[in-house]
Amino acid sequence: MQTENSSLHFDQVDRGFLQQQRDHVGVSGDEIIDLLGSMTPLGIWRLEIETGHVYWSEDSARIHGMEKSDGPVSLSRILASYHPEDAKIIEELMGSATVQRNSFRFVMRVKDSKGSYRLVATGGGFRADNGGELFGFCHEYQDMVRSVVMTGG
Repeated sequence: MQTENSSLHFDQVDRGFLQQQRDHVGVSGDEIIDLLGSMTPLGIWRLEIETGHVYWSEDSARIHGMEKSDGPVSLSRILASYHPEDAKIIEELMGSATVQRNSFRFVMRVKDSKGSYRLVATGGGFRADNGGELFGFCHEYQDMVRSVVMTGG
């Protein structure tokens, strides 16, 4: 998908190997999240497509420079934390993931409390629950590269 006035192109990418099975290893999903979160703040989130409400973990809020929320956060409020150019790309990417029902990952710029930007990496996917949802993770990205990759659904 080519964005207007941009050289950015979204490609679907096949992982090329079987999905890993945590049951085979004997480690729970909670243990994996705790382990990954012990190395760097790891945010977990879920977007209800019909309402535009995002439910996210405390780390997700912190990574996006917001206060923890006990209820849903609007997608428009979250997108406002991104650089305006990147917010438009994220909207296109999420729209594409919703229609094509696929997975995605991206690295984009989020405004910090001092008005400058830092990079945040996000990965997610589509599931048909509750009329359609996107879900995923985010973390602060340390490498100085901006990229977008979509994976097969």
